[in-house]
Amino acid sequence: MATARTTSKNKKSVKNEELAHALLSWAKQHKVDDDPYISGLHAALQNNSDLAMWSTLVPLEYLPLTETAAGSREISLNHFLAISRNILVFVPVALTWAAVGQATTAFAVYVQANPNSVTNFLEFWQNGFGVLGAEWTIGRIANLDFLLISAVILLTMATSYLGKKGQKIRKLGQRKADAERMKLGLALTEFLYTKRAVTPSTLNQNVSTSITNLRNATKSLEKNMAAHNKAVASFEKRQK
Repeated sequence: MATARTTSKNKKSVKNEELAHALLSWAKQHKVDDDPYISGLHAALQNNSDLAMWSTLVPLEYLPLTETAAGSREISLNHFLAISRNILVFVPVALTWAAVGQATTAFAVYVQANPNSVTNFLEFWQNGFGVLGAEWTIGRIANLDFLLISAVILLTMATSYLGKKGQKIRKLGQRKADAERMKLGLALTEFLYTKRAVTPSTLNQNVSTSITNLRNATKSLEKNMAAHNKAVASFEKRQK
């Protein structure tokens, strides 16, 4: 008898330690190990004390809600590229107006030096005539604007793709995290249910559950007996 009690006690102790380890591992993984409910329940499971009190609290209501880090890299990269695109979209405008300013100033100098010239502004902007630097000519600026606008288009496509991918990964990760929380919560609920103090309410509930189980077992037995009797009667009839 003493050996049986010791074995039962050891099993309970092992179950306590398993749940305590699972609870702490889950909490550290999601960085919620400083939560009061987590730390209190972990200590109770380790010391096998005050479990009747903890059994009155529903684990799925008190376990902290967690947010997954899945997809963070894609989402962070998406934010960086989106900011870069938003800045880059104004660069062609700024570059073009800077070129216009340079070309206007140079054209004024050219006209002053060549008052009889019939060259118009666009022709001057394209050729420079030795006054405007080659880097500010309209052809060079147009090529740069084209490259910049192409980069904006590519960044827009990249941010759209990364945004959807990051959200999809995060959604799947959150679903997995919620499933892990649910699994842990159910394991704790099942274990703590057996630690509830006996009260008229819990006693009535246990009695009601036992009666329901007994009724179901009786109905199942009656069905099996009826099927057996029918089979025996059929067999005896064939023998006659």
